[in-house]
Amino acid sequence: MSSIFDRETTLKALRDAARIAREGTREEKSGKFLPPPGWKGRLVTAADVPAAPRKKKTA
Repeated sequence: MSSIFDRETTLKALRDAARIAREGTREEKSGKFLPPPGWKGRLVTAADVPAAPRKKKTA
């Protein structure tokens, strides 16, 4: 039975998982969303969404 991933890829993934478990992710460290390095997109947050119109109460 052969493995899908080679040994080096598996070891790198395990090291990364251990580091993230030990130190936390970039988002957890800052307390907010951080885009990945090199990302040039537009950041959309919950504050950008317009408030839903309130319905009038009919009694």
